[in-house]
Formats: sequence, structure tokens, C-alpha cells
Amino acid sequence: HLVGQMGSEPFIRALDMAPDVILAGRSYDPSVFACLAIRQGYDRGLALHLGKILECAAICATPGSGSDCMFGYLGENYFRVEPLNPARSCTTLSVAAHTLYEKTNPYILPGPGGHLDLTDCHFEQETDRIVRVSGSRFIPSPRYAIKLEGARPIGFRTISIAGVRDPVMISEIDGITKGVEERVADNFRDRSWDYHLRFNVYGRDGVMADLEPTPSTSGVHELGIVIEATAETQEQADTICAFARSTMLHYGYTGRRATAGNLAFPYSPSDCHIGAVYVFSVYHLLAVDDPAAHFPIEIVEL
Repeated sequence: HLVGQMGSEPFIRALDMAPDVILAGRSYDPSVFACLAIRQGYDRGLALHLGKILECAAICATPGSGSDCMFGYLGENYFRVEPLNPARSCTTLSVAAHTLYEKTNPYILPGPGGHLDLTDCHFEQETDRIVRVSGSRFIPSPRYAIKLEGARPIGFRTISIAGVRDPVMISEIDGITKGVEERVADNFRDRSWDYHLRFNVYGRDGVMADLEPTPSTSGVHELGIVIEATAETQEQADTICAFARSTMLHYGYTGRRATAGNLAFPYSPSDCHIGAVYVFSVYHLLAVDDPAAHFPIEIVEL
């Protein structure tokens, strides 16, 4: 599975053929909105910046929403954005903050063939609901490059979701998960299975995992645990997950008082097939001479 992220050029070439509808594959999201304006001679930087806002619907409004409409007005050296829902408004803060959406740097936004430079961008409150933006610049790269994205299969996944309410077990959760991992490894030591077992502990670090700055269960009254097993086949993943779940259910830990079961399962059956699992395997730039050459166009009459 390998795709290239097209820029505005393939869309412009398709528009030159005067189609009624364009169906396209993977592309730089702002290109879908910016291509027509660029084709008509509008500033590329402003068109792409406006496209970046429009592709996220009304997220740049307040209150924001990805399921509502935003209208853009593109001028010679500016653009304006206005939400169509009267319950929403664009503010200089909400529109400026959107430049951080999925970005680590709000000033430099890389894309096909170059980057948007928003260093000198100016946001002006034109009305109580409309924001005017100017100063967005597109800086071409020395050579045009297309981003390649690829994924490869690594196996199959099975999960089991459970809750923990016992305060003693919560305080011992690190030792319990480690003990379960060791018992699983020992039980399947004679199998040549290549598997990965993971415990996502929500209430401690389930969201950020190793990046969590305060991975503590102090003061927590319950935990949500997702037991995740990934293996070469679905049957192997099922087996690993089932054994880990059963082991954790009856695991004897320091201070344990009850023996009826450690876990509360919200669903029955407790284990769920997630299916095939993929990971990113290609994330590269491909230098090209023609930005549209790798994206062939086919005209179909229906």
C-alpha cells in the first residue's frame, strides 16, 4: 500500500479538460480548494492558506465544528472567512489558532512543491463574525517533491476491554501487568510465535503511554484496561489475548482479598477481533520534474 500526495497541479490539469466532476485519490487537502483559484491567477499562498482553513469546515470558528460550513472569499491580496451557521463566529484568535492544527510550527507549513510561510500573516476582525487574512506567502522548494506514504501489514489484533475498581489492585497494577506478561511468555515459550502483548491502562497513561509526564494512579478510583495482542495470525492473536485476559482475571497480587475475579467486562464475549494491523513503512519525499506526471488522468463518460 503506497500512495503519493498530489498537489494542485494535477487538479489544474484536470480542470483544463472541463470535466463535470473530478474524483481524485490522495492529495494535499488544501489543494482541492485552492486549485481553481490558482488556475485563475490568484496568489498561491493565499489560496492554499484559505484551502487549509476550508478543508476543516468550521473548526476555525467559535464554537468550532467539523460538521458545519465555512465560506471563503478570496481577493487579490487577502481572503476572508465566515461561518454560514449564525450560531458560530470567526475571531482573530480562532482563525490564527487553526494554523496549529496538525502542525508543530504555526509559521511554516510544508506541502507539495514548497511551504506556506505565515510569519508575516495578519488577522483582522472585519465584523463580529468575519476575519480578514493577509500576508500568507508560498515559498517554492528548490525542487518539487511529492510526499510518499506507505503501510505494510504486521499481523492481526485481538483486544479485550475490562475495568478495575479495587483500590489495592489499582495500586499494584504495574506489577500485575508485568507478571501477566511473564506468565504469557512462559506459557508459550515452546511456540515459535512472533507476538506483541500490550496493556493500555486508561486512568494512568492510556492516552499518551510513554509520553505521559505524570503516569500515576494516585487518587484514581477506577482504571480502564485494554489488553491488546498482535500476532502473525488471527488465531494466534485470539489465543494470546484470551490467555492474558484469563491470567489477569485471576492473578494473585499482594494484598488481594477477593478471589472471584479481578476484572469487570463491559461486553460478552469479552474478546474482540480487530483484524489486520498495518504500520507506516514509507514516509519519504520523491523529487519530480513534473508535479502531475505521477497522477494520470482518465476521462470517463457516463
